[in-house]
Amino acid sequence: MVTFTGYIVELEPTRIRVAPNRDAEPFDGIVFHWEDVLREDETPLAVGQYVRVEHDEKMTRSLPPQATAHRIDVL
Repeated sequence: MVTFTGYIVELEPTRIRVAPNRDAEPFDGIVFHWEDVLREDETPLAVGQYVRVEHDEKMTRSLPPQATAHRIDVL
């Protein structure tokens, strides 16, 4: 597992895009696919939050690259 830290710039029910800064270009950052990564007692995700995402090292060659998130921590 590896981690990526940045800001949530797009948020959908089963995927998020996390980029190094808030005013990222559309192809900046990494798209993470996730399901039930957060526990019920954790902070809900929102655009603009600073997060650390634990994910597989395997990433697609698409732009932006995509990976599967295993854990998302709001910092």
